[in-house]
Amino acid sequence: MNKKIILRSESFQYPSKEERKFANKLLPKIPRFQFKYYSAFLNFLENGNINNAIVEEDIYWWNNCLHNRLGKLQETYCYVVTHYNRITNLNEGDNPNFNTDSLLFQYYIEIFYYYFFSTRDVLGHLLNHIFKLNVPEDKLYFNFDFVNKITDEEIKIEIINFIKKTDFSYKVYRNAFNHKFTPTQKDNRAKRSISIEENEIGFGNSHVIENKEFVNDINTLVSELYKLMRYLDFKLKKHCTLQL
Repeated sequence: MNKKIILRSESFQYPSKEERKFANKLLPKIPRFQFKYYSAFLNFLENGNINNAIVEEDIYWWNNCLHNRLGKLQETYCYVVTHYNRITNLNEGDNPNFNTDSLLFQYYIEIFYYYFFSTRDVLGHLLNHIFKLNVPEDKLYFNFDFVNKITDEEIKIEIINFIKKTDFSYKVYRNAFNHKFTPTQKDNRAKRSISIEENEIGFGNSHVIENKEFVNDINTLVSELYKLMRYLDFKLKKHCTLQL
């Protein structure tokens, strides 16, 4: 409990070129939507509808925001994979930076869940404008109530399946990082579950989520996001004339 660990600055190392190549091979190439930019001002002068003019310009900017989120998500994935491999392929005695890589692995896991579900929420704002659902920005939640407002039944079903397949990660891992006891931290808290054997009382062992469990979950999330984005990239061409 009182062990002191010193992390030296030189032990913090970025992913190498080879490590990046390895991570990129694992990560599906998530499609990016492409939308034309239409100035709301010029659009209004041409068509006379200020609300449509604003919505059509906002589609471009929300998509720009989505591109940025995806870029940060993919970069974070690279760091997760790199630090996981460093602490897995070499044991503590063989890796002089083991403690630093372990710390960074936990750090980037938490960041990954933030960017993943932030990406999902930004996608919701983009769909809100494409389908002209008129949900206020501060009232939009990427849940079944929101998705049920989408008029295309096929797209609706696909997104509902995406929510269901990523629901465990959202409710268990993401919410734990945001609101509960940090899931990457060893949970040594006292528990009320008491077992009595041969007149002895025991409190059991601390709960630990294994590193591999996080990595498997993260790979599942990027796979589901890839499938959804690939599907939407094809389907949205029917619903938005602004898409290139």
